[in-house]
Amino acid sequence: MALDKKLEALTDSLKEYTETNYELVKLEVIDHSATIVSGIITTIILTVIFVLFAFFGGMYLAFYLSGILGDHLGFAIVGGIFLVLAILVSLFKKTLIVRPVCENIVSKRLVTKPKQVKKE
Repeated sequence: MALDKKLEALTDSLKEYTETNYELVKLEVIDHSATIVSGIITTIILTVIFVLFAFFGGMYLAFYLSGILGDHLGFAIVGGIFLVLAILVSLFKKTLIVRPVCENIVSKRLVTKPKQVKKE
């Protein structure tokens, strides 16, 4: 009879452990998902702001240079600057974009939080 009670207590403990472990995994998935989504949203917002800055800054520079140089030469110069930037980014995209982004994602996902041991 004592064996039955011990076996029942062991079964209850195992069920409680499984439920707790399931909840922990669920919370970790939610935490990781929230981190990923917030990172994506932040990146999109910053990209839109940077693109708008580059657009309006380029337009300002083009109008300014056209006023100084005459005709539409300012627009050609600004277009050339953006073309050179596009070529440089495409040539060095692996070192400038792909590798840092991959390393950032991997480092954020591999960071493990210390597990708290419940003492009774």
